[in-house]
Amino acid sequence: MSKTTLFQVGTMQLLANGLLDGTMSIHDLLQHGDFGIGTGQGLDGELIILDGQAYHTLVSGKSETPDESFSSPFTAAHHGDFQDFGTAESADLEVVLQNAIDKLQAQNQFAAFLVEGEFETMTTRSAAGSQKPYPSLTEAAEKQQVFHGSKVSGRLLSYYAPAIYQGVTVAGFHSHFLSNDHDLAGHVLTGKVLSATVKVQKFDTIEQVLPTENPDFKAADLTDLTMVHKAIEAAE
Repeated sequence: MSKTTLFQVGTMQLLANGLLDGTMSIHDLLQHGDFGIGTGQGLDGELIILDGQAYHTLVSGKSETPDESFSSPFTAAHHGDFQDFGTAESADLEVVLQNAIDKLQAQNQFAAFLVEGEFETMTTRSAAGSQKPYPSLTEAAEKQQVFHGSKVSGRLLSYYAPAIYQGVTVAGFHSHFLSNDHDLAGHVLTGKVLSATVKVQKFDTIEQVLPTENPDFKAADLTDLTMVHKAIEAAE
């Protein structure tokens, strides 16, 4: 398996338009990477994959191993080959990640960051799954649950995508977190690093799978990109 390929199921444009059917099982996802982040069918919580182990963060904030019925409409995954990049202390997470992109001159390519250690603060969120007819991503974001932690140890996985890929994925940084005790997890809204190591992995290829046999996908009009920009702003 290539260590320079980022694998992705679906697009953010699908989620923004309420196309939330799960199209790949957790079993199949794990064949494409031992690291990754995503969501479940109907926006059922948040997914993070670390060292080949998947964790599903529910709307309650509890994290558990997803069962075989878990499927995802949107996930990014890759086979880990992280390189040490350095350490970070007493800095906002956004600054840590942006400084890394700047120093790597990687602003025009996909990259993954693994930040491990102590966090002064960490704010995450998760959403409840829904049934058809699915809500839009914006509507789902209004019902998400937000969790706050301080002085917490854990691991954060973040993917970076260039601005031109907004809608295909989330342009900029898209990060998920899992504390060592599994008491705090989910999609990252804000955070501050206390003391952590930073590792990086850059990609030269993105492999994307679309739900071409899904009837809703076939019938959807996905030409209006204004919705996805608004949805990402609301959800992120």
